[in-house]
Amino acid sequence: MTSPQLRPSSPSKSLVVALWANAALLAVIALLLVNRSSVPSFLPAAYAQNQPPIAGGAGVFVMPGQFKENVWGCYLLDVDAKTLCAYQYYPGEKKLRLAAARSYRSDVKLENYNTDPSPNEIKSLVEKQQAAPAAGGSGGAAAPAPVNEKDNSNK
Repeated sequence: MTSPQLRPSSPSKSLVVALWANAALLAVIALLLVNRSSVPSFLPAAYAQNQPPIAGGAGVFVMPGQFKENVWGCYLLDVDAKTLCAYQYYPGEKKLRLAAARSYRSDVKLENYNTDPSPNEIKSLVEKQQAAPAAGGSGGAAAPAPVNEKDNSNK
């Protein structure tokens, strides 16, 4: 008995149409992915700057925080009372305890505390830099003057 010869079958018209429809759909998806910022979204944005605060309202905000490796807690900021509190979570005890609290009412009145170089030194450097091209006439930006190094051993 002889085996029937297998001849290559020609693709059916419906299969060709389905493949072209699939290719067109993939092209539309690719275009949407490339231009997704210009396409209106029905899902919430996954960017932090577009989201409301983690938890807050009426001037009180709560933010989770990691204090050390495997040490977690949260920060509580009361804008009206100008107070920042830190709470640490103790998993063994299943308790949240106050770790620190501080009023920053006076802190925000400081203009220059524990900074190096000082804002006055920066202002002086900017003034020297702006005056140098006018005096030299070369048109290029002049290198800023060196900053006096201070002894930082006791900080």
